[in-house]
Amino acid sequence: MNANSIKGQIGWRLAILLIFAVFAAAYAVSTQIKHLDSIVQEVALGHQAQDIADALRPTPDGALELDLPPRLIRLYEQEHSGSIFVVRNARGDILFHDGDNALEVLTPGFTFPSDFELFQAVDMSPVEARGLDPKRYGLTERFSTPLGDVFISVAQHQITDDFLSHAIALELVDEAIIVGIPFVVVVLLAGFGLVRYSTRGLGELSRKAMDIGPQSLRARLPVHSAPAEVMPLAIAFNEVIDRVAEGYEAQQRFTIDAAHQLKTPLAILRTRLETLPHFQGRELLDDDLTHMEHLVRQLLTSARLSVIRIDPFSQMDLSALAAEIVERLAPMAIERGREIALEGAETPVMVQGEPHLATEAILNLAENALWHTPEGSVVTIRVVGSNKIEVADQGPGVPDSEKKHVFMPFGQGRRPTPNGTGMGLAIVSQIMALHDGAVTLEDNIGGGAVFTLSFRSMGDGPRSQSESNA
Repeated sequence: MNANSIKGQIGWRLAILLIFAVFAAAYAVSTQIKHLDSIVQEVALGHQAQDIADALRPTPDGALELDLPPRLIRLYEQEHSGSIFVVRNARGDILFHDGDNALEVLTPGFTFPSDFELFQAVDMSPVEARGLDPKRYGLTERFSTPLGDVFISVAQHQITDDFLSHAIALELVDEAIIVGIPFVVVVLLAGFGLVRYSTRGLGELSRKAMDIGPQSLRARLPVHSAPAEVMPLAIAFNEVIDRVAEGYEAQQRFTIDAAHQLKTPLAILRTRLETLPHFQGRELLDDDLTHMEHLVRQLLTSARLSVIRIDPFSQMDLSALAAEIVERLAPMAIERGREIALEGAETPVMVQGEPHLATEAILNLAENALWHTPEGSVVTIRVVGSNKIEVADQGPGVPDSEKKHVFMPFGQGRRPTPNGTGMGLAIVSQIMALHDGAVTLEDNIGGGAVFTLSFRSMGDGPRSQSESNA
């Protein structure tokens, strides 16, 4: 995908944003899992304190006794849990405890909380802990009894790899793999599809812009259907085309007017020259005048071609056109000591096109060939396939360095014909562009040049301007 593509840039940025969101969510879940350890610890300690409070019973003599159920007795007897407790009265006197270790851990720094208080205490080294967290996590909570308030302090070790948190983490990882990866893929595909759908108007604008050419300067981009972000660009493009069209039409009008204006004085000059008696240099002057008349006619033809529109339903027979042109040029070929041959015209070959313009294009090529080919050689007009005509000569050919210039106006190459104006091949190129066709130049086998005119076959649809320019 092109690095400058708007679709690509939006799509990849969406992908990066989605990946970032996934990692952010994973980080948030991981943080919550870590926080879950402390929550679980706090809840467990709270339940222990509540269980001890529930086990306190008033005695007939006005004291309290502690009647622990078997479950709690076993808990406080298990060494690996590190569970200890101390029960104090409102004055801070110790009423019950589960051993000297409890007094060593839970007595220093004791305070009376208004409700409950969490704390941590360290009473062993990591080596002594033997896989346990060396810290004890504790809680002191106030409870009300029939004999007054008591403060119950409980503490226990937390196993380093908390089983509950670990299980939850594994479950979340499994769910992320099973659900998360397909979800990311689906969202990415949907994102790219959404971007493609949202920017479909840009592709339509591009196709419309490529269809605008010399033969369709009145066409404009559909501004109102353009996305809002590119509407100013479409409006500016249309304004540029307006100015280009105005300049192009002004140039064409000037060329047509100039050619018409030149025809009259040239006709008067021709008439006066023919009425004059013979004088030295008259032949040269006659040739120059003929050359000027030919140039004016071709300028007028080129200007008119720029405003012609061909009927898309018109058709012609290439075989018939080739045969007619060979017949018309045979006297010229004989006069100049050349031969002109016809090949491949045995059966009709129907194509799309305007026969008068196509005839003018083929005549231009054939006349050029008769001028450039040496005396005694052959110029061949050949119908090829279902839509092509070739004009091949045995002349000096066209150097590779000049092939791209010969179809430009006044591009005659290094061997111009005596009556050449440099407009003939440019007119051929214009005519083929009007037909949505093409003209190509290649070397002829054995020397010379081969010009090929490619027309639209009857089964082909009309080509766009972008195809014609390709």
